[in-house]
Amino acid sequence: MIHFQASISKGWIHKWGGFVFDSHYYRHPVYRRLQDNKINEFIRKRFSDFPLYNMEANLMQAAFIDEKQVLVGGIQPNLILARVLGAELICYPDKDADVLGYPLKDISTVNELPSIEMIIDHPYIRELTEQIGQIQYAHPELDVIPPFFWDRSGRATIHGILTTSLKLIGEKAFLMFMMDPDLIHPVHQWITDVYISLINYFAGRTRFPVNSVHVGECSGTMISNDQFAEFITPYVSQIGKTFGNIRLHSCGPSDHILDAISEIDQLSVIDTGSNTSIAKIRKMMGDDFEINIEPPLKLMLYDATERDILSWLDQILEENRDGPLKLELHIEPDYSIGNCLLIYNKLKNRGLIMST
Repeated sequence: MIHFQASISKGWIHKWGGFVFDSHYYRHPVYRRLQDNKINEFIRKRFSDFPLYNMEANLMQAAFIDEKQVLVGGIQPNLILARVLGAELICYPDKDADVLGYPLKDISTVNELPSIEMIIDHPYIRELTEQIGQIQYAHPELDVIPPFFWDRSGRATIHGILTTSLKLIGEKAFLMFMMDPDLIHPVHQWITDVYISLINYFAGRTRFPVNSVHVGECSGTMISNDQFAEFITPYVSQIGKTFGNIRLHSCGPSDHILDAISEIDQLSVIDTGSNTSIAKIRKMMGDDFEINIEPPLKLMLYDATERDILSWLDQILEENRDGPLKLELHIEPDYSIGNCLLIYNKLKNRGLIMST
């Protein structure tokens, strides 16, 4: 049996639904909730027979979301750190928000980094904290989902250590692996400490349980296994020891870093991009280990053939050996929804679909 979850991007929602994701959307949680509920209704009417959801790719879980939830600080995790360090949030009408520039691009010593106490006392963190309190007081009927969480499951979400340092430093972070490891290591330790502290801080403000952490190491595929083992694995392991149950996300082909990923403490899920060998993960981690996977990009485009899509589907089912598997699709504006429906209907007709 396979868990299946399909989500839809802001780009698609803007293109086909006319919805706009401006600064008001990100800075006013109650307004955002109202707009998200309108989007949910738009999607339900358009795709009544397809479990398609308005949610951040891979971060939210359909079984743990409802229309009573209101997201506070609902931006990507590394953007929160970047804002605390002085980066300007840029909001686009038709895609995810981002920040302008790299706030640590000129860093030369770890002493330039603010302390945990300074971060907690930062105006932006105080603003988010006040929003939580205001919503709890004015709207006790709503479920506040604090920053670094995306649903009521108790799974926190952060970007990976390298993915965060790239957002804060820029591509120089790669060079620092070889040219300045004595600086990049304490930077990565600082990132780890900040994430742990902010997760605990916001969970405490909402009495939110923390039972797992999604670590989105989107940039990890661009380095070697040895570099991953040195500059990423030890820090994610600290997060695993603190909270338990790490879900490690790696974009794209990841066979070459699976050894380093497998050494992460408390690793419970590998969430990988396309063209990573399910057979290799099964051999390394066993038949009871949970794997999450996305279809290859080329199979989501209009020129993909049904034969190629079904060939890929048969291959991953064979390699999976009936282990716990979740298939995730995130639909962008130029993707073929027909291809997504093909995958879903084939699994459904074979009796392999489980609810999310």
